[in-house]
Amino acid sequence: MNRRPTAQAHGRTLLAAIRRRPLLQFALLAVALLVIAVLPHLGLMRFSTMSIYAYTAIYTVVALGMNILLGFSGLISLGTAGFIGAGALGMGVFLRMGLPFEAAAVVVLLISGSLGALIGLFSLKVESIYLAIATLFVGEILRQVYTSVPIFGGEFIRIGAVRLFGVFELNQIFQVERSILYAVIVGVLLLSMVLMHHLVRSRTGRALMAMSRSEHAAQAMGVSLLKYRLIAFVTATLYATAGGILYALYFQSAPTRAWTLNVSLLVIAMVVVGGFKSIVGTFLGAIIIYGLPNLLLKDLLGDISYVFSGALIILVILFYPRGFVYVGHDLRRIVSTLRTRARRAP
Repeated sequence: MNRRPTAQAHGRTLLAAIRRRPLLQFALLAVALLVIAVLPHLGLMRFSTMSIYAYTAIYTVVALGMNILLGFSGLISLGTAGFIGAGALGMGVFLRMGLPFEAAAVVVLLISGSLGALIGLFSLKVESIYLAIATLFVGEILRQVYTSVPIFGGEFIRIGAVRLFGVFELNQIFQVERSILYAVIVGVLLLSMVLMHHLVRSRTGRALMAMSRSEHAAQAMGVSLLKYRLIAFVTATLYATAGGILYALYFQSAPTRAWTLNVSLLVIAMVVVGGFKSIVGTFLGAIIIYGLPNLLLKDLLGDISYVFSGALIILVILFYPRGFVYVGHDLRRIVSTLRTRARRAP
């Protein structure tokens, strides 16, 4: 006797289909984030809360680059904050010089990418902790440049309204235009996820993963350490700089002293907590490390809310070293085991 599939069965089939299609996951995530742009206009959310989601999306873009470097390539950088600052402050400088937004973004990305290539070349000479220390000093040098060179404007560099494609002038002080800027950030986040997905599934991604497991074995298979270290560092640098550009686009001003080691460590924590080699996990890590303390816990606990993030990092390292994104997999396995035992029970 044929039985019609139940709604629960349809739901399981739909979830299974979504799990098998990463691009669909990214699209659904983007749609969920875009809904947030409408909620403040309906009185269901404050615009300051939307700004927290915007910052979380920006952090996710930066953390995706760190995941390519740390998760897929087995390399480390403590200078990420310096390149976020390069994106934000560099945009301010070039926009004040009169360059269109798109041209300024290209110039900033080219400059940062060149610095990333230099770090990639230097990484061939140092390993592990020495590489981390070297990149830490790169970030510190950049921070000193931002705070000492007059062209960056002292404490803040103010950008003001941004004109996109020479037509749309968007000012953050207007609520509707702020929602449009937020939607642009979500669009860039979706594009960043798709690009990373195709990168890690390509021959380049396989070479990066081989390099992360064993550089000697990778070389024996014909993987060029010079080429793929350059790719890893340049890609991570471009993602970090893109995050800085998005920061300048949305907030339309940028501090010079904010790009410290703490920011770099925060980005690394997002990758560790969210999940190595996981794109959706990177967003999950950004939500847990930055979004959750600012959305829920800060009003209750104040600045102590960030202790939650530190404790969570320790717990994830102890019990889920691959990242929090794999908790769902383990829960599904436990539920499946319990169902099997229930069916076998008399």
